[in-house]
Amino acid sequence: MQRFKPCLLSFGLLIAALPPLTADQPIMNMMPRWNGGYGVQMLADTIHRSDLKQGKDVVGDGFSEDINQVHLQGVYTWHRSVRMTFKLPYVIDARREVLDTNGDKVVQHDQGLGDLTVALPLKHYFNLATRSGNWTVAPQLRVPLGSKDNSYQVADRVWGTGISVGYETETYHLFLATSASAWVFEDPKPAEWSWSLDIGWNARDNMQLLWESDFKWDADDATTLSAGPALYWRWNDHTHIRIEWKHDFISDVNRHAPDHGNGDRLSGGIGFVF
Repeated sequence: MQRFKPCLLSFGLLIAALPPLTADQPIMNMMPRWNGGYGVQMLADTIHRSDLKQGKDVVGDGFSEDINQVHLQGVYTWHRSVRMTFKLPYVIDARREVLDTNGDKVVQHDQGLGDLTVALPLKHYFNLATRSGNWTVAPQLRVPLGSKDNSYQVADRVWGTGISVGYETETYHLFLATSASAWVFEDPKPAEWSWSLDIGWNARDNMQLLWESDFKWDADDATTLSAGPALYWRWNDHTHIRIEWKHDFISDVNRHAPDHGNGDRLSGGIGFVF
């Protein structure tokens, strides 16, 4: 198997509870698989959530939230089975509409550096007669950067530890990946769990078409099922491009306090490996 062959997605947490893209790993889910390999990627995404909810109920119809972010992510491969990754988001602009104590609409804003996520993906590869694949175990750490200084921040600003396990396999034309993850955070952020399933078609040697699904829930009964298409393109041996869109088919938020739900996310980016 060529080392740049477009396959083998690896999964960690989601997104990021959102902020998004936390489930995926550099580079474009295809980390370098040779000793001393490294890479960086820049991703941009926009999120629109259309309603203010509490649990399953809409308490602010049309009270929307919009988040525009960029993510700097990187990876270093000591050995094809051992890597280190980092993910650092930056909020360009975030805006949400909420209810004040009088029931009036209030607009809040946020921008700035997010929380850092570092991970240590450990992989075991296998090659069979008609397919190949790998198993992954990835301990993860969320590092809060900065402090909460206003009523609205996209970043959680709390420490967290997580673990994910994943399985990926592909034939010449088909690809399948599934993973599960768990996170425990400092108070007041509740523990989170997620499960992902991605099904893809290797349309060309350098292109994949995928349908990706993410199911997430937490200790406060917030539950999200989001899914949508993705396109991966290896421009050349060093340059990788990816674009994806996901829609929330289920979007139940924290039952104790209002939060925004019923969202869509569009993201795209470019990555470089060496």
